[in-house]
Amino acid sequence: MGSTEAESARTLQRMQEKRVSDWYRQSPPGETPEHRVKITKPFYFGMFEVRLGDFRKFVAATKFRTDAERDGKGADGKSDGKWTTRPEFDWNHMGFERSEDFPVVNVTWSDAVAFCEWLSATEHRSYRLPTEAEWEYGCRAGSATPFFWGNDETKRDEFVWSGGNSRGVPHPVAQLKPNPWGLYDINGNAYEYCSDWFSTNYYASFSHSIAIDPQGPASGTERVVRGVSWGTDPMHCRSAFRGGGGGAAHRNMRDGFRVVLEMK
Repeated sequence: MGSTEAESARTLQRMQEKRVSDWYRQSPPGETPEHRVKITKPFYFGMFEVRLGDFRKFVAATKFRTDAERDGKGADGKSDGKWTTRPEFDWNHMGFERSEDFPVVNVTWSDAVAFCEWLSATEHRSYRLPTEAEWEYGCRAGSATPFFWGNDETKRDEFVWSGGNSRGVPHPVAQLKPNPWGLYDINGNAYEYCSDWFSTNYYASFSHSIAIDPQGPASGTERVVRGVSWGTDPMHCRSAFRGGGGGAAHRNMRDGFRVVLEMK
C-alpha cells in the first residue's frame, strides 16, 4: 500500500512543474512509506460507483434529503456551459441531462453513510463505505505498479475517465475497461469516499510493521477520498493517490462513493 519514496518524489516534481493546487500536492508525501497491509475480513466490492438510479431508490423509499438540500446552500451544476455552485443544484439537479447510470455526486460523506445504512436495513446485510486499505486493495487487484494495469501511463484512457478524456463532465459507469478484478471506474469518473479520517502523515506509523485491518486515524476533520475524477489532471490516476474529502458539509460535482458488503 502506498508509494515508494522515488515514486512520491517524481509525482510531486510533476505537480510542481504543472503548478497544481495545494490539495493535490498533499498526496505524494502522504503516500509514503510504502508498507504492507493484511486484510483479514472478507468482503465484496461494488462493481460500480453508486449510480444516480440507485440513490433515487433510496430517496424514494426514505424521503431522504441530502445535506445540499437541507442547508439550502445547494451544490455544483452547469449554468450557461460553466460549472457553478447554486442553491438549486443537488444530487438530482445539475443543469444538464444525466442517465440513471451516471455516478451520483454532489453528496456528502454523511449522505453516503445514510445510503449504506438504508441498503443494509433493506437487504438485511451489512453494507458500508470501504476503508482506505480495502479501497487500495480493490483498486490494485494484486498489482504493485503505479497503475493497476501496469507501468504504461499511455494506456490510462482505456480504463479511466479523467480531465484528459472526459470532455469536462462525468460519464455513465462501465463505459471503459474494468480493473483485473472486474471493478469499473475504480480509478476515475468520481472520487470515492472511504470510511477513514484523512491524515497526511498516517502511513508513517506503519513503517516498521504490518498494518492489520487499518481503520485510519482515530479522529480528524476530513474523510479520505480515493481514485480520481473526471475533472482531475490525468497524472493523478495512480492506485496510491489519496486526498482529504473536505469537512462534514463538503460536496461537489466530482465526489461520489462505492459500497462494500461484509461477508459473514
